[in-house]
Amino acid sequence: MGLANSPALAATDVTVYGPSFKAGCSYASAGHFASYGETFTVYDKCADGWAAVVKVDVAPYKSNGGYDFLIWNPNSADGSPVTVNKSYAEGTGVCMQAGSGEYSSGETGSNAWGYWSCGAA
Repeated sequence: MGLANSPALAATDVTVYGPSFKAGCSYASAGHFASYGETFTVYDKCADGWAAVVKVDVAPYKSNGGYDFLIWNPNSADGSPVTVNKSYAEGTGVCMQAGSGEYSSGETGSNAWGYWSCGAA
């Protein structure tokens, strides 16, 4: 049976959170994808000395934990969020995972990531 008559994915926003290892912080980072306008925003949520970072995987999805690009927010918890605008076809799947790392080296910890969550443009 073909999928030619399948409906397109409905536009869906996504918000993800990265774990914090500092007492008093619920999350180290947060990322938001706004389906209208295909805008990604990354927030640093904890003054822990690490930069906020979000992995983004856009359909067709990468295998084995791969992703298309990273968005870093090195502005610290009291700084501005970082916003990136993209353009995708309606219904394109977008998955994100928030975490933290060292911006200057580009290093991220293997335990510094939250859960993947997906939406659609």
